[in-house]
Amino acid sequence: MLGAYHQRARTAVAPGLAALVMAIVVIELLSFVPAGVSGGIVGSHSNPVSLGPHAGNGANLRSSELAAAEASLRAGQGPASGVPVGCSAKSGAISGIPCASPSGTGSSGNLPTLGPTWTHAVQPQPRILPAMTFDTRDQYVLLFGGLSSVSSDFSDTWEYSGGLWTQLFPSHSPKSRYGASMTFDAADNYVLLYGGFHGATGLSDTWKFTGGTWTQLSPTLNPGALGYATMNYDTKDTHVVYFGGFTAGFAVKGATWEFKAGQWAQLTPSPAPPGRYLAGMSYDQKDGYILLFGGLNSTFNTIGDTWNFSAGHWTHQNPSPSPSARSDFSMAYSVKDSEVVLFGGAAGTNYVSDTWTFVSGAWTKKSPASHPSSRGDFAIADGTSTTSIVLFGGIPLSSKFINDTWTFHGAVWSHSVPRSPFARSGTSMAFDEADGYVLLFGGYDGQYLNDTWKFAHGLWTPLHPARSPPGRTAASMAFDQADGYVLLFGGVDGFVNFGDTWSFVGDNWTLVSSSGGPVPRFAASMVYDYADGYVFLFGGYDGFSFFNDAWTYSAGVWAQTSFGPIGRLNAQMTYDSADGYVLLFSGDVDAPASGTYPDTWAYSAGVWTNLTSSESVSPAGVFAGGLVDDTYDGYVLLFGGYNVSFGDLSNTWEFTNGQWIQLIPTNNPAASDRFGMVYDATDSSVLFFSTFAETWNY
Repeated sequence: MLGAYHQRARTAVAPGLAALVMAIVVIELLSFVPAGVSGGIVGSHSNPVSLGPHAGNGANLRSSELAAAEASLRAGQGPASGVPVGCSAKSGAISGIPCASPSGTGSSGNLPTLGPTWTHAVQPQPRILPAMTFDTRDQYVLLFGGLSSVSSDFSDTWEYSGGLWTQLFPSHSPKSRYGASMTFDAADNYVLLYGGFHGATGLSDTWKFTGGTWTQLSPTLNPGALGYATMNYDTKDTHVVYFGGFTAGFAVKGATWEFKAGQWAQLTPSPAPPGRYLAGMSYDQKDGYILLFGGLNSTFNTIGDTWNFSAGHWTHQNPSPSPSARSDFSMAYSVKDSEVVLFGGAAGTNYVSDTWTFVSGAWTKKSPASHPSSRGDFAIADGTSTTSIVLFGGIPLSSKFINDTWTFHGAVWSHSVPRSPFARSGTSMAFDEADGYVLLFGGYDGQYLNDTWKFAHGLWTPLHPARSPPGRTAASMAFDQADGYVLLFGGVDGFVNFGDTWSFVGDNWTLVSSSGGPVPRFAASMVYDYADGYVFLFGGYDGFSFFNDAWTYSAGVWAQTSFGPIGRLNAQMTYDSADGYVLLFSGDVDAPASGTYPDTWAYSAGVWTNLTSSESVSPAGVFAGGLVDDTYDGYVLLFGGYNVSFGDLSNTWEFTNGQWIQLIPTNNPAASDRFGMVYDATDSSVLFFSTFAETWNY
């Protein structure tokens, strides 16, 4: 009996206190339980429903050239991780379900196969405290690292140019980190990166980036293991200036350093600003000096003082008016507008969204018609004579890390790249054949969501239907080709199991029925059965019972059909167009003990057939993974999911002609479960949306 619906841990960062708690406050969200239910924990995710245009039966989907290429690439090596993954040792608990080969390579010649690969799409995923600067040599904005909403730090490198993000893959990269300092060193003609935090460890390494390559430098001295410091290039004095910072031991620093010709040297100006971190710094090209503002001081209070640095000396300025005391903000210089621009940050206990410019020693508050949301811990890069200031990511008042991109020029903020849906688990996805895009609905991110998004031509766009289903996770969703709309059924909001049925067409949700179908449940598997011409639903859970009933939906009416395999939830199910039947694999099974079993079933015309014994090899049993009919490549694709013995997996498998074959993509999403995965017929690729808000295609 399910006692709790397990949810992934979330993180939040308190405004103005990011460094005090090492930028991470991990909140372990307690499980949400249907009323009156108690017991063990199982995983959660609506079945990642997948479907595409009916491709007919058989092997003619792939061209002979593709088949020959795949055959030529078959190799005998083991799983990509080098670690064998086997099925649960408890498989024998159910008669007729054998344990798969633990190596995943089988015993009858079905060896891991090279073929198409996963590609990380769209833009950097949501994050805070990344390093970003304009790379004058390579003429694009460069972004590195940052911290994710699940407390892991990044080591990815991205360029932003012409309104588009592109991930770079240098052969060597700095260690993953957040809170590092980065600027373009014009004297040495490369981007300079220093320090930051890797987990809770302070870093003191120095790196340069030039021509798409990271190279670690070995200066004799350095400022020490610090993060959240300010750093900028001083054009007039031709050296990089580094000030302040914060240590892993919660010490606030106030030293001034210069970097020139590959070496660090500490300066001893007097007077000097008080020590601080999470402040803002920019080179004021018009006035010819480094400008420093605000931050958090040694007593962890926000400050609002203005300083400039020139010819080795700090000067305290007292402009009036001035931005309020704040931290976690950023500043950049606009060559186009000849001004320093300051935006947002944490002022007291709140994030703000005000915009200030600094020209000729004076601060001026601007009132743009639109602007980024209130936020802190974002990244910002200078604008040049031909490009605008660029702002990316951060954490808004909602405590959901974001990945939107904005530009600023002429007192106008412009939303450059649409953000993707927030990180979440248990979302529902389907390809909307009527409207021609992938549809995403709901999920859980600390609250039960009812937002609706579409994905088309590489971009996510939020939709705003006049009416929406109540917030929920683990709902079942599929496109009903016969009736011409996306169908959504069931789900859970932590207290209520839903049994309502909704249709979506023309960007609008409509309640079809609140009763008369399957009993309320969540994590049921649902797909359109192209051979039989109806929507097909199997299994699920209501907090007390693992269901094994099967239902059809056609012309607005639910009808119960044959009972199926042993009851389960979060099973992987899709329509296999090459073989002409509904395919079901594994799931969280109702057995003497909750487990995952690698059983494979076919459903056609009301009849279930167990295919397990005829397979020479099988993936490890999983639940809450993705199973998609990849009609472009001509096979069913399985990815990820949760295995009771090995945890989350990142294996990719092909199912074709009744057999499983392990694939070895050169790149793939992280091991995970409860994500969304669907075939995008418009782009002829499998679309994957992770619980970390990453978008991938295959």
